Amino acid sequence: MTSRAKNEAREESRRNEVRTETSLHSPSSSPRARDLPSVHRLARRVMGFPLADVLASEDSGVVEEFQCKICQDLVEYTKCSHTICAHVFCAGCLHDWLARCGDQDVQNDAAAHGVNPNPPRCPTCNTPLASDDVSTLKDASPLAWRLLGRVRVRCPLHASGCAWRGDLSEVSSHLTNSGTHLAGRDYAPESGKANAEALKDQGNAKFQARQYQEAIQLYSKAISAAPGVASYYGNRAAAWLHCGAAKECADDCRRAIALDPGYVKGYLRLAKALCEQSDVAAAEESLRVASLKCPGKKELEEEHARVRALAGYLASGADALAREEYALALEIYAAAMGATQCAAATLGAARAETGLGRCDRALRLSLQVIRAEPSNVHAYAVRGHALCLKTDFDQGMKHLKESLRLDPDHREAQSLHRRMKRAGAALDRGRQAAAKRDFTTAVESFTDALAAADAPVSSPLTAASLAERANAHLRLKAYDDALRDCGAAIESQEDYKPAYYTMSTALLNTGRPTEAKEVLEKLLEMDPADETTRRHHEKAAFEVKKAARPDYYAILGVSSVASVPEIKQAYKQRCMEWHPDRHASGTEEERAAAEKNFKSLGEALEIMDDQMKRQLYDEGYDKEAINERVEAAKRAAHRGGGGGGCGGGGGCGSGHC
Repeated sequence: MTSRAKNEAREESRRNEVRTETSLHSPSSSPRARDLPSVHRLARRVMGFPLADVLASEDSGVVEEFQCKICQDLVEYTKCSHTICAHVFCAGCLHDWLARCGDQDVQNDAAAHGVNPNPPRCPTCNTPLASDDVSTLKDASPLAWRLLGRVRVRCPLHASGCAWRGDLSEVSSHLTNSGTHLAGRDYAPESGKANAEALKDQGNAKFQARQYQEAIQLYSKAISAAPGVASYYGNRAAAWLHCGAAKECADDCRRAIALDPGYVKGYLRLAKALCEQSDVAAAEESLRVASLKCPGKKELEEEHARVRALAGYLASGADALAREEYALALEIYAAAMGATQCAAATLGAARAETGLGRCDRALRLSLQVIRAEPSNVHAYAVRGHALCLKTDFDQGMKHLKESLRLDPDHREAQSLHRRMKRAGAALDRGRQAAAKRDFTTAVESFTDALAAADAPVSSPLTAASLAERANAHLRLKAYDDALRDCGAAIESQEDYKPAYYTMSTALLNTGRPTEAKEVLEKLLEMDPADETTRRHHEKAAFEVKKAARPDYYAILGVSSVASVPEIKQAYKQRCMEWHPDRHASGTEEERAAAEKNFKSLGEALEIMDDQMKRQLYDEGYDKEAINERVEAAKRAAHRGGGGGGCGGGGGCGSGHC
């Protein structure tokens, strides 16, 4: 028997026989194998290239290397996956296999049989596979991918009379090329239907393999051969819908319905396409007409109910936005997005996110719509607003201008453009005034920016404007106003760092170092690695210690500029006053107070009588920190030979060595 005959026999046997055992290399009786789905249960949808159409001259060893062990065909050239264990599969086959392995029902079934659920495994060698263990053959092994493309095959529609022979990589272009397929002959009327059916079958195979663009080409070729068949347009419409081309899908559905008014799938796909175009009213009307022409169809009734529910979601979401109930609107639009990804639902969710001040997701959603519909006026307006609320006025105004270019009468874009233009200009004026130290003008400009923007409380623009106005108040020594604005900025954006820094400075300037330290500790909990926050926290902690240390000048009863002799004279006088012997006959409390004051006098003299210690004290260090720095200076002087350290001849004078 020839190699081709063997392949044809194997193909025929595979298609006619439903196998029930898995063909894994590991024993099927093992618990590990029982957790996995049957290979042949998944192979009923053919996704690869038929082995029967591989030319007999091909090296059987090379072909076997590229045989998908799930569908038992040659792997798809444009959609082939390579696993970490060096096995090759059709991308669609492996996707279905892994999805089946991770299915909750499979996991529950394994648990019911007393077997621990296992992760997805390679169908060939049973190696555990994670999501990043699968890549395309082209990326994993370019040489192997080129070898696969050079496998010699015949036209899969050879039964139609096509004698083409070529490389596997050329099959798709051949099937859609009238010059090579059937040697350029026009389809004969008597064979046109058969050729079209064969092309449709090839298109179905590409569709199942998720190669929708190639499926569209094959369906188009089938339509050229037999333009009067509604199902060809319906199949192409399904492929268009998977490609995100809702308009093309709707056009094909209308052609299919015109050819066959009872074509139910055409009405269903038309309704889906219209919903994706945000034309829910037209979708409802098409289903109403369908129910009249195809009465009693359950699938039409179910789709009609889904579309009515979607219309209700969109109407309720719009009402919630109008009432500025943004959290409710977001919840409603999220439910709508579970049914469709139409622009109306997506942009509704983006508007709700913007109303809540959460600009990042609004930017992602609006960009998603712009990529799908580059001329969507509403998407540019929503994205421009979100960018301005992120204080990116340059890009925000560009998007708003683009929205007005597409529709000069768009009211939302007009209003947003005026407001954001005024807000951006006021914010710039405030920053310029602050840079020139004209803080009074800066306060007025930041106030104008807040009023013009009318931004959500939780937006970055609100937080930035309040924080910058707080900093201007701080420079004007209006500490209460600064603290109030900082509190509002932090309430707007909990992690807005400039507001925390300004607040801590204002608290320090008002003699509240402990509160300043607590504020910065909260910020440090959010971002422990931020060096700027750490420096501010260290400063606040230093001020807390400084405020808690004893006032040695007050204890001695001298001024901060007193000379050493004056300090010593004051020390003697105060010692005479608080010497314990002078209070020996007093009460216990009096004796304790005298002893404490006498001890404090000794500490005060120890610090004030030493030039370096006194300088460190004047800089704000407490006794413990002073002693640490003195000891450090002594160690440095010892290492340097004792001649010029801080405690030696000159001293550094800074106390920081």
